[in-house]
Amino acid sequence: MLINQAGKNPSDLKKDSAQLTGIERQLVLQYLMDANVPVTVTEEPDFAAEKDSEEKKSGGEPEIRTVASGVFPVALPGEQLTVLDQGIILLKNPPESVKVFNGKKVRVQFYFNRLGLYFITTVKNVKSGLALVIPSVINKIQEKKAAAAEKFSALLCFSPKDSASGTSVNCSFLEDYPLFVSPKWSDIDEENQLEAKSYLERFVMLFRSVGKTIGNGLFFISVVRFLSDKKSDAASSIEGRKNPPTIIYIDGERLVFAAKKEDILLKKGEEYSVVLSFPIEKGPVKERTVYALFVVEDVFEDSLQKKACAVCTYTDIKKEDVRYLEDKKS
Repeated sequence: MLINQAGKNPSDLKKDSAQLTGIERQLVLQYLMDANVPVTVTEEPDFAAEKDSEEKKSGGEPEIRTVASGVFPVALPGEQLTVLDQGIILLKNPPESVKVFNGKKVRVQFYFNRLGLYFITTVKNVKSGLALVIPSVINKIQEKKAAAAEKFSALLCFSPKDSASGTSVNCSFLEDYPLFVSPKWSDIDEENQLEAKSYLERFVMLFRSVGKTIGNGLFFISVVRFLSDKKSDAASSIEGRKNPPTIIYIDGERLVFAAKKEDILLKKGEEYSVVLSFPIEKGPVKERTVYALFVVEDVFEDSLQKKACAVCTYTDIKKEDVRYLEDKKS
């Protein structure tokens, strides 16, 4: 176990800072040199944004482009890396999937005692292969905070007939996916829209081929937006931690759960129940509770990013609860 000059354990990185201190950075560099640490390399998406900005300045319209292969993260095992004491990572005989990063700004992510860290650097071409210069700033992965959703809460129950027994889990929410605002195509980042359109066409055809009704289809916007989103800050800040599924869409007909593939928990064709709780600020009743049974219509996946969305439809819900959910949708 590494001990720094002040006698501190290297796992004692400050929790309240988004960046490592100088001493912490030295500990991490030593760790990278000694421990054969695997890393994940992803191209920083601001290159596409900069190109759009230049096109707008010149009066041209930004175009929807195909997603470059370099956008997808590439995992490199520790044995393929050599870390020099000057703070340089050498990649000898790099695979083709990494060569596309040559000359580009990338995000390099790894775990230090299960704590997620990353830094931004530019891939350089050297005689022995490729090199990554570790910058002075190393950051801690900051997870997106779960949105309060107007203090709305959702309890997913795996015993469909009885919410008071069996296994249950409190669902999370994302600020970028407000549940009571109808999703729009413009919510999807422009650089992801072509891939999202491809997903949409495939999923709609799949639904129709088996005779499923789509309704207004708005739920599909949230599905394809989540699956096509390449933002690397979706990574967990703690290695190996399981996270509850996130609700990214809800109305009077359907709800959609999203998560990493290993965390989605829901299986196609299976029935579950959910308890939705809405606080009421005024009046003698403090909370409106909606109980519903639902079945998983389909689970859509993005195999490269290992993300999944479970599209679910209600099998048992009161009519007044359906109206209540629809009335909340703006």
